[in-house]
Amino acid sequence: MSTTFDLIEDEQKKLVLRRPGEDDVADVRIRRSFPWSKPGEFVSIRSSEGKELVLIDDLKSLDPDVRGKIEGWLNVHSFIPRITRIDEVDVRFGYQQWKVQTDRGSADFRVQEREDIRFLHDGRFTIKDADGNVYELARLDQLDHHSRDALQSLL
Repeated sequence: MSTTFDLIEDEQKKLVLRRPGEDDVADVRIRRSFPWSKPGEFVSIRSSEGKELVLIDDLKSLDPDVRGKIEGWLNVHSFIPRITRIDEVDVRFGYQQWKVQTDRGSADFRVQEREDIRFLHDGRFTIKDADGNVYELARLDQLDHHSRDALQSLL
């Protein structure tokens, strides 16, 4: 990556992109192009209007300080709870009601369609609830016995 840049937080805790010889760009956003399959590759820094300003091929190629800022920002602003335990999945009336524990606390949500549960190449799953929130579920063989039993109605 040939672009040199830095990211700073302003007084309002918004990110500012700073590049040599160019005006600072306030309130930038960071997005992963492939959040599930390549979370550290092809990371985009965008203006608040969505225009791509910098595309980072691989976070490992960055200065550790800048990489740390980006990873920290993504950890705080990327809300993808990881399901750690499934308490119950109730299948009725054409939808599924899930009660789970996540790395961010307990959650109850409804899944409208079977297609909202997607299998990932490495055995994990993504689950999109009726409100559009996305959850990550570990591979089945990594779940505890109770969680696997709770999924029996879906398998």
